Amino acid sequence: MAKYADVSAGQTEACINRMGGWDNFLRFIGGQGKVVFETILTFLRTFSIAAQPAITTSKEYFEEAGVKWTGDNFKAQFLGLEVPETAETELAIHKLEQASLDAPILAERGDKAETAVSQFKVFLAKNRKSSEWFIFYLRGRDGNLWAVHAYWDTGDGGWDVRAHSVTYPYSWDAGRRVVSRN
Repeated sequence: MAKYADVSAGQTEACINRMGGWDNFLRFIGGQGKVVFETILTFLRTFSIAAQPAITTSKEYFEEAGVKWTGDNFKAQFLGLEVPETAETELAIHKLEQASLDAPILAERGDKAETAVSQFKVFLAKNRKSSEWFIFYLRGRDGNLWAVHAYWDTGDGGWDVRAHSVTYPYSWDAGRRVVSRN
């Protein structure tokens, strides 16, 4: 019995064609090739976050991190949110190599995409005046994952923070930094 009984002849042919034809297929199964998946994120660095206590968020809580302006979605989803305590963790910062919607970013980071709200706050507090634009995926009051982006506004002297539903077709520019668990 075949290991992959559901594979059709058409799918097999398409796979061989994607490899560049029969000769490349033979080279691959002979051990001369490897499968390399394209990525839209390039790893830059890690950032350690100490354990954080449970907290109920407020405007003042985020102001402690240098947040000066928040959009309406952020206010609705992340102010008054009961945040559980978190263990010490390491975050990974990746560079977005091409413009992208949230779905491909979330697919690439998988279960590591989500960052705790308290970790988001600590990250902002320790990265004041950064010239980078950061994208986080945080769980809101509604229980859904939200794309939250932050950039340091030099004119206001603080973070500008906004939230978008991950189902909203918002395209992030290449060069943005995606922050997730490592």
